[in-house]
Amino acid sequence: MRCIYLSILWLHPRSFRERFAEEMLWIFDETQTGDGKIFLVGDGFKSVARQWVVRWGMWKVALAFLLALIQAVVFLHPYD
Repeated sequence: MRCIYLSILWLHPRSFRERFAEEMLWIFDETQTGDGKIFLVGDGFKSVARQWVVRWGMWKVALAFLLALIQAVVFLHPYD
């Protein structure tokens, strides 16, 4: 499980890793229960998404994709 968590930490942007990875890994290592570790793995995935999408401008790409998808659905299946 620790190897998976390390991989998740590695997926974060470098500046984030340099600032927070050591502390995040320490919290993971100090967590006693399996359920707690599973929660931290899930939280780690959410953190990766948050860092890349919101903080690094990828939200613009995601928004453009979403709007294009909405347009495609509306124009391909017009309401009669």
